Amino acid sequence: MSSSGTITAGAVQELLSALVRLRPESTGINARAGIPRAKLDDSAEMLPLAAFTSMLEAAAHESGNRTLGLELGKDFRLAALGPISDLVHSAQTVGDALESFNRFFACVQTNTHTTLSVSDGFARLSYAIQDPAIRFREQDAGFSLAIEYSMLKGLLGRSWRPIGVEFEHNAGDDLPFYQQHFDCPLRFGRRDNALLFSARLLEAPVPWADRNRHARLRVDLAEAMQRRAKLLDLVRGVEAWIAASLCRSVSTDIEVAAGDFGMSTRSFQRKLADHGANYLDIRNRVRSDIARCMLIETSVPVTSIALQLGYSETSAFSRGFKSLVGETPVEFRKRQRGVEAAAAA
Repeated sequence: MSSSGTITAGAVQELLSALVRLRPESTGINARAGIPRAKLDDSAEMLPLAAFTSMLEAAAHESGNRTLGLELGKDFRLAALGPISDLVHSAQTVGDALESFNRFFACVQTNTHTTLSVSDGFARLSYAIQDPAIRFREQDAGFSLAIEYSMLKGLLGRSWRPIGVEFEHNAGDDLPFYQQHFDCPLRFGRRDNALLFSARLLEAPVPWADRNRHARLRVDLAEAMQRRAKLLDLVRGVEAWIAASLCRSVSTDIEVAAGDFGMSTRSFQRKLADHGANYLDIRNRVRSDIARCMLIETSVPVTSIALQLGYSETSAFSRGFKSLVGETPVEFRKRQRGVEAAAAA
């Protein structure tokens, strides 16, 4: 594995805004995933995809709402995806729109497989994350398919319904909610996530077609993809994996990490050493980064921060934090609050 997935800050910001409107208690969840607010200011900035999915999963887990991603995706503004939204709406036909969407989706999100296939009169628009740093992805699947569903309804009219919807994950007890939203046959435990519909609809014209604008956008997005060709390396991918795991308070043991990255523990350690890195050092650095972010941007108690970061005792967290930062968590938060107060005066 040589790279890890990324997503534009604009998409993350839109998700966070919708999440906080729905669940005000989710304020600060970006800090828990190790993403400072400042990194969200530039909508074109690329952030770790694992941070995005971990925010969704943590919010769903804490609320007990396994369909939270689907609910958020229903209200997501396609415009938040940036120029790719204009690209879709300026295409000549629905088929052209989906081909362009798939071709340039990496401008919004990388390490993700989006394809359109046609067989026996049926079209299949599929979506699947291909990144071992993403441990939890059920909420993202519902979120992403809801966005694609809304996109197709926008192109084909509000009365459009898919012939079927498929999901990688299992339905659990939430089948009625999925049925209510999609109003069509559903299948779970499939190889990827997909919307199925009649292939003849690919020839339907797009109401806002603009051939010249579409051609210009394709050129611009092709250049943007080339500029973003420098993806996250293995170390950054491991950092994202650890941050996502800590956000869900699950194991960050090296054996688990190695398995998710498709390696034995020894091979994983060797690969990291080739990058001049050590797993425990990476984990300590990620813990420190998330701790600083939470101490600055939230009022979560130090004891709770220590628990989320996998420390059995607050004292161990304080010692580890001080060894890396030079201050205890309490001292660090107090100083940062003093700096903010002085700046606001």
